[in-house]
Amino acid sequence: MSQKLDSLDIQMPTERVSQQSTSQSQPLNEQNKNLLYSHIYNNQKFKQNILIFFILVIVINFFCNLALLVANCHPQEVIEDNYYLPFHMLDFYGSFFFALSEGCVLILTGIVTIDSIKIYLIILNVGGTLVALILFTFDPEFFEVTSHWIEYSVQLLLTLTDFLFIFQQDKQSLMYKYRFYESCIIILAFIMSFLKLLIYGGVIPTNDQNERMAHFLEYSGEMINDCFAIFFIIIQLNKETQDIMETMQTSLERLLDKNGIELVRK
Repeated sequence: MSQKLDSLDIQMPTERVSQQSTSQSQPLNEQNKNLLYSHIYNNQKFKQNILIFFILVIVINFFCNLALLVANCHPQEVIEDNYYLPFHMLDFYGSFFFALSEGCVLILTGIVTIDSIKIYLIILNVGGTLVALILFTFDPEFFEVTSHWIEYSVQLLLTLTDFLFIFQQDKQSLMYKYRFYESCIIILAFIMSFLKLLIYGGVIPTNDQNERMAHFLEYSGEMINDCFAIFFIIIQLNKETQDIMETMQTSLERLLDKNGIELVRK
């Protein structure tokens, strides 16, 4: 299929791919039309399936954080004596997979591109949570404090990443419409993340319950981040479903124009 598609002289906008104008075009016959339709439809369907997968991951992460929040209601001594290792492993794995899923969704939807400065925010989010996870896996007791400091620091950036969901998308989107209200929630979550660092470091006294109090703020903040990501993906899924329906109904010329493809006849 790709070889037949290459037989058409297709010009893309310069910001997407480099222009290839040296090839000779062939008449746009019915076979080539079908190939173009199939190519665009399959691309939209693949994107939709990937978004469905990531929304499942983030929904699972939301309920994992809810379970951790409930488990954290017990005194610190009970946690350490009964379920210390699975409790913390779920914590660190959840943070990493959320950061990875969030980054993939932002790149997949075009909000973050490889050549933009925002990609470094994604790299820091994914890399930081991965380092914390690996260190804790090496030796839970020895690296627990270090891993928590890394994880809590990175979660400040993860919270700020929510601004990308509401400001870097279609101005007709529901999230963009209520962006100022959502910004207040993000700012609140950021303050919670900052207080979490102060509580865990002992700057704010908690009667020797620093880690447990920090966990309450951590899991609450992560659930807020999950909600923003879930809501954004749902909106994107609706958009992809709409695009697929339009692909099935739209004429080829309008479809190519919508996808930024220009056919040059020579």
